[in-house]
Amino acid sequence: MTGSAGLLEALPRHQTAHAALLADILDVLHGASPRAQAPARIPAGRGAHPGELRVLRYLPTNLSRPEIAAELSVSPNTVNVHIRSIYAKLQVGDRSSAVRRARELRLLAAGRTR
Repeated sequence: MTGSAGLLEALPRHQTAHAALLADILDVLHGASPRAQAPARIPAGRGAHPGELRVLRYLPTNLSRPEIAAELSVSPNTVNVHIRSIYAKLQVGDRSSAVRRARELRLLAAGRTR
């Protein structure tokens, strides 16, 4: 495994169908627990819809919204709706803030339900 983190960091995430898996592996290599100790909660009073969590797992990648839609076999409009909802629930205004907040809440930890 020596050097694997550097190799995985160098992979162009936008050119793989496994972008979410790559993000999960990198999270673990950077110290995230492979399983969350307790289910993470989105702070806006209601939990995330399963579709929102699936989209959320793609936000750390370099995939565009249409590319995420293609990966998930949903319409780009569905991805847009989920992203707006994710931003509202995480109380953020952009993708990098959403990823940062989701990592704090351990919503991106490996082993989460897709």
